Amino acid sequence: MIIVTNTIRVEKGELEHVVKQFTGIDGSGEPTRHIAEVEGFLGFELWQKKLEDADHDELVVTSKWESEEAQRAWLKSDSFKKAHGRTKNSREQQRDRRGILGNQIAQYEILHVQDVAEAAREGK
Repeated sequence: MIIVTNTIRVEKGELEHVVKQFTGIDGSGEPTRHIAEVEGFLGFELWQKKLEDADHDELVVTSKWESEEAQRAWLKSDSFKKAHGRTKNSREQQRDRRGILGNQIAQYEILHVQDVAEAAREGK
């Protein structure tokens, strides 16, 4: 399994706008609905980092995948292009990027997972 993170630096005062790019205006999650249909997708989370006295805010978008191949299939899918405002003829993102100062993507291989219920059954 892998986790992919997209750490996004956000202008002060624009955090809510950027969050809605992922959660939808009404919090329904509509913008991220299509990722759930991709084979090998295991989950999505949106985290906010608490930054003291920083001149920006920070979000971390995380997605969990069965394999690197499954995540790559998402990147090549029409659903990914639609979610990111891309067209067949353009790799450039056309979606609203207001408030986004920059981002950094990282990928991690999951080496160990501790299930709470499993630990309780084993008396740990």
